[in-house]
Parts: sequence; structure tokens; C-alpha cells
Amino acid sequence: MKIVTTIIITILLLFLTIFLAGGGHGTYIPAKLIYPFTMLIAEFKHKIGIVGIILAVIQIPTYALILNKRPNLKYYLLGIHCIAVIIELIINNGSF
Repeated sequence: MKIVTTIIITILLLFLTIFLAGGGHGTYIPAKLIYPFTMLIAEFKHKIGIVGIILAVIQIPTYALILNKRPNLKYYLLGIHCIAVIIELIINNGSF
């Protein structure tokens, strides 16, 4: 994937999840599905902090880099992401 495409996808996904979260009054399900690692950190800290924001910003480009350099790892990447999503959806402390 080209870098410009990756940046555009990253920005669109970030805006989509922020828009759907509605400043805390919307739904966090899209954020949990797209950014499970960020939301796992947020569940434990009870807020989405700077570490979570940085992780969300670099997640999609990291996925693109891995898929570009090592396409044979796509199923491992998908598996790890799906496991993180499942864990995130199971853990619910009421914050998100």
C-alpha cells in the first residue's frame, strides 16, 4: 500500500470513530473494532490518553507496513487483531 493511501485511510478511520463516539455520548463499538489495543488501554486507565491516541495513529500504518513487507503474515495479523477485539468486547468496566 502506498504511503498516501495509508495516511488517508488512517485519517478517515480516526475521524469516523471520533464522530461515532460523539464526544462520549455516542457509541464506542467502531473504536473497539478498529482500534482494539487503544481501547484495551483505555478500559484499564478509564480514559483515552496520549498513549492510546499515539497507538491509534500508528496502528493502521503499522498494519500496512507489515502487509507490504511480509504478506505471508496477513493471517497472523488478522488473528491477533481479532483476538484483541474479542478480549476488548468481553472486558467491560462501564467506561466505554
